[in-house]
Amino acid sequence: MLEALWSVEFISNLQGFGAGVAIFETGRIFGGDSLFFYVGSYQLQGVDGSLTATIKVTHYRGLPLSIIGPRKEFTVQLSGKPAMPFFDAEGHIMEDPSIRILVRLTHRATLP
Repeated sequence: MLEALWSVEFISNLQGFGAGVAIFETGRIFGGDSLFFYVGSYQLQGVDGSLTATIKVTHYRGLPLSIIGPRKEFTVQLSGKPAMPFFDAEGHIMEDPSIRILVRLTHRATLP
């Protein structure tokens, strides 16, 4: 179920918002949007299957304006409980834990 193509919508407590896509596959996350690419890992934990993820976000084109301000690179830690067809995960920016982020993931395609 989790190994799929997901669309992602995100917002920070700094009121920045955006959207992109992410592929979850064998404990790895790959994705991006028009300005940044994402590479990370995830684990399912406990009997309820809660997700924890660590994702490095790296700027690759245009102005480096992200949902947390002008940064070229940052790391996001997230947790949530996967569900279909969508689920929410929340977390923070590791370089500045006061910056919180909420992500909504929507299932778009099962991996072949």
